[in-house]
Amino acid sequence: MRKTKCVVSGALALVLAACSGGNPAEQADPSADVAQATDDDASSTAPAAAAEVETGTDAPAVTTVAGGLQDKDGNSIAIVPFDIEQVPLSTAALGELPFFSLPDGYDTINRPHVRTYARFPFRLGDGLHWVEGASWNAGISVARDRRREKEYSSREIQRNFEQVFEQAGAKQVFDGPLQRKLYYGPQLEDEIGGGFINSVNRDENTPTRVYVIRQADRNIWMQLSLDSNTATLTVVEEKPFQATARWSAEFPHLSLPAEYKQRNRPNSRDFDMFPFWNGSRFEEVEGKTYAIAFGKAGDGYSMHEVRRNLAAMMAEVGGTRVFAGRIPKDASDARDETVRQNYSTAAGFSWHDYEAEVWRANLPDGREIWVHAKLDYMSAGWVVAERQGFVQSAALLPADVLKQQLDADGRVAIQVNFAVDKAEILPDSQPQIDQVLTLLREDPSLRLSIDGHTDATGDAAHNQRLSEARAKSVVAALTGQGIEASRLEAKGHGQSQPVADNDTDEGRTKNRRVELVRLG
Repeated sequence: MRKTKCVVSGALALVLAACSGGNPAEQADPSADVAQATDDDASSTAPAAAAEVETGTDAPAVTTVAGGLQDKDGNSIAIVPFDIEQVPLSTAALGELPFFSLPDGYDTINRPHVRTYARFPFRLGDGLHWVEGASWNAGISVARDRRREKEYSSREIQRNFEQVFEQAGAKQVFDGPLQRKLYYGPQLEDEIGGGFINSVNRDENTPTRVYVIRQADRNIWMQLSLDSNTATLTVVEEKPFQATARWSAEFPHLSLPAEYKQRNRPNSRDFDMFPFWNGSRFEEVEGKTYAIAFGKAGDGYSMHEVRRNLAAMMAEVGGTRVFAGRIPKDASDARDETVRQNYSTAAGFSWHDYEAEVWRANLPDGREIWVHAKLDYMSAGWVVAERQGFVQSAALLPADVLKQQLDADGRVAIQVNFAVDKAEILPDSQPQIDQVLTLLREDPSLRLSIDGHTDATGDAAHNQRLSEARAKSVVAALTGQGIEASRLEAKGHGQSQPVADNDTDEGRTKNRRVELVRLG
């Protein structure tokens, strides 16, 4: 990241800029309220509400959240509230995030992580304090082009930042060890690792200081950690959340937050099943489904930004969050592997390895919408399902029609319905199987290849295996009724022989088929 170093009379200087908006500590956040009010699951990672602290108290009160955050060793982490009024009001003119230039001869080690909206748990008292807003963090050491002439000095960095923070009107609110294990518990590891790894991946006892600047329209938090080799700085401009994603009246209803892009072509199925975890069991929802994986360019992805935008969209339609956390491993592993594979791009394959949220919305027109959101540390994805009853779209082809098309074209597509992502023939296909039996019995010399085909949704290798298995199931159904096995062959072509455009619902329906092909 290119930085501008503003050095005035040998010291760091603040650059002038304007910023609008009210004091974040005094503004409510509707989408956050919805998420809190609808979340009954103890594994939620949402921050606890802050208790009141006596003005001017240097040692903040501590509240421990039952079933909330845990450290690497499984111990509960205290969520520490903070009274912003104890920080003197600053009128210093500040520039843009990260507000401060680095001391002369120093630079960031890697490209800084800059996020439009994220949250970071600052060290405070005996625990952590959540702050949400625009964030910046990076490791700091001697600039690459100065390493031959300059040695790293933690004292030099510390004194520079102490002075520039003082010039900005900051108050120091913490001085103590980093305690790295606080950030590596099950609820925080992915979120912090994806966006703030530079700030926490340090020795347990790394000296750490936290500062706060209170201004009329914003609060700014800084956490500085220093060891003998490098420093890390995290800056968060605390501000109310503003959703950039909006609910749409058209399926799949959800839109991506601003500047987020899809990472794969969305998988859209006219009729399928996805299991949604409700905290105790999977709710199997059949109907129209949509799945997409997405992220943000550079290092701009923020798990919390996705989480808050999803909550805001669901709030627009009165949605309810039914689960937040990690799906239990035994429950995840027990699900059919083919279903997990079918949605692996958007939902992951091992569902217990990711943070997840499940939402349900009952729309005024009677439709029921379910959302499973995967919140990985570097990307996200969601599966949307609209519960619908199955409507058969295929028609029975009588034996005489089958014979006419075989005589004319050498092949004919039949409608055989299978269980979702399986080779199990559904009972409603028996009338069509009976017509194929009639065709074979009326012409004892007829030999057929039973060819299975799929659409292009999902993994090609998986589709190939599925088409082969389905073709074999049809052969088994025919031989089980007395047809000699020597008269039949089973072939699977997967998605390799489409007869229509896979980008449309109608086209995908045509491509999912079983064909009878005349042999000899």
